[in-house]
Amino acid sequence: MTNFAIELFLLGVVLVYFGAILTANIYSQSVKEIQRKRFFCRESISNPYCIF
Repeated sequence: MTNFAIELFLLGVVLVYFGAILTANIYSQSVKEIQRKRFFCRESISNPYCIF
């Protein structure tokens, strides 16, 4: 393999790992938000913030 091919391969690996890390962070934030909303809306269903 040439140096260019090795650089492209390493760049691809880095981008894949970066995307996986970002996806995991976004997923964990959304799970926390859903849990917070579930806890907040448990007391009153008529709250307009709990509809969505």
